[in-house]
Amino acid sequence: MSGLQPQTRSRDFPGTVAAASDAEAWLVKESRALGLAADAEFAINLCLEEVFLNAVQHGRANRASVSIRTERDVVRVEFVDDGVPYDPTVAPVCRIEGPTLDFQNGGYGAGLLKQFSRRMSYRRDDGHNRLVLEFDANVGR
Repeated sequence: MSGLQPQTRSRDFPGTVAAASDAEAWLVKESRALGLAADAEFAINLCLEEVFLNAVQHGRANRASVSIRTERDVVRVEFVDDGVPYDPTVAPVCRIEGPTLDFQNGGYGAGLLKQFSRRMSYRRDDGHNRLVLEFDANVGR
């Protein structure tokens, strides 16, 4: 693949669990329109679901926006919310130790983000969390 053309798509969402599903559906549609590989689309959507639900359920976000930008070999997804400050780039990574029948639910999101993205950056700006996740646009090609 010679690389993707630079394009940006953005959309605002209310801070609700239902809107997380809307954001996923929107991102699937945009990922396909941008020509992303299926593996990249999967990783991006899995991470978006984690980030969005955490912002709403734990961060008490009322609004969120999602932007996806393609460049030659990278896809950047920016998630902005107005919830309480939370920096997943420094959050501890929990691992499942032992049988999965008795592991604690929760605390695995930061590890998921770190595993599926190739780079992650965070900043708190004007009362908003701004998380940028970078993904390899050529995954699965």
